[in-house]
Amino acid sequence: MWRKTGVQLGLFALVLVLIVVGFQVYGAITSRHALAALRGTPFLPERDAPDVTLVDQRGTSAPLVDSRFAATFVFFGFTHCKDTCPATLARLAKAYRSLPNAAKVRVEMVTVDPARDNPATLRRFVAQFDPRFVGLTAKKSLLEPLWSDFDVVVNAKTNDVAHGDAIYLVDQRRHVLTIYPPDVSPADLAHDARVLSGD
Repeated sequence: MWRKTGVQLGLFALVLVLIVVGFQVYGAITSRHALAALRGTPFLPERDAPDVTLVDQRGTSAPLVDSRFAATFVFFGFTHCKDTCPATLARLAKAYRSLPNAAKVRVEMVTVDPARDNPATLRRFVAQFDPRFVGLTAKKSLLEPLWSDFDVVVNAKTNDVAHGDAIYLVDQRRHVLTIYPPDVSPADLAHDARVLSGD
């Protein structure tokens, strides 16, 4: 009897392991199919967004990429920017407002000008595009490695900061999936957000 029970437990454990492995394989296949459906350019070499805590436009601690969201668009800019930053955020806002479930998607602007972009300044700036957008700042010493992780080159020698102007799409597991030029169509941004959020 004890031997029979042991065999049954062994079979149960084997079935359980097979089920878990099956879900992992299915998840990997599904993830690859979802990635293939994205319209953005794959961000290579593959990497994850750093697990860092910054300060948002309300002056509270906030993570770069919040895992509660299925998709996060990350843009590096600054509030005194006269052309590229407002145009890019306007595209993101148009895409964001077209989503059937925008609550699953987060849009972040990380400053490249921390000397001038305090929380209050960021709040006024991002609210012009959508009050749900997140503005993030921190000490320059914390931001510089972050810029490097996203291949963002910042030249702050003049008052008009020169910087990279791409948009990045990051998934819930912090994988940086794709990169978009600043003139990307809002339709392509919305499409990729829907792919990740399952809408």
